[in-house]
Amino acid sequence: MRTLARGPGYRLLGRHLVVLGYTGRRTGRRHEVPVVAAPHGDGLAVLVGGAAGKTWWRNLEDGPRDVTVRQEGRDLPRRARLLRAGEPGREDAVAAYRVAFPRVAVAPDDPVVVLERRSSGAPDLCEPETARDLRRR
Repeated sequence: MRTLARGPGYRLLGRHLVVLGYTGRRTGRRHEVPVVAAPHGDGLAVLVGGAAGKTWWRNLEDGPRDVTVRQEGRDLPRRARLLRAGEPGREDAVAAYRVAFPRVAVAPDDPVVVLERRSSGAPDLCEPETARDLRRR
């Protein structure tokens, strides 16, 4: 994970690159996976693109599940909800993701993981970009 934080991906994605910590639903073991998150309301949205080839998100199917999000060196408690096509809230989460990443293609059946705050602790570090920030790209 340290290599990831020092690499070119981190410089490009900055605060959007976070580490999602979760517990395996069958093994009970703790896992961590780097994901790209966009601000969404009071939390974050993670698009699971190419879901058929990935397995980590399936651990959140029985949700909502308690997870952690490591952002800028701090572990933040979150509650993860997996949203599939047609479920309430999915389109809002996709819209928030598209604001942060307008060039990312979103398939109609791509699942979205919404990471909501569990406590009123620390503020989100992945704050929405301003219109000026988006024009710089």
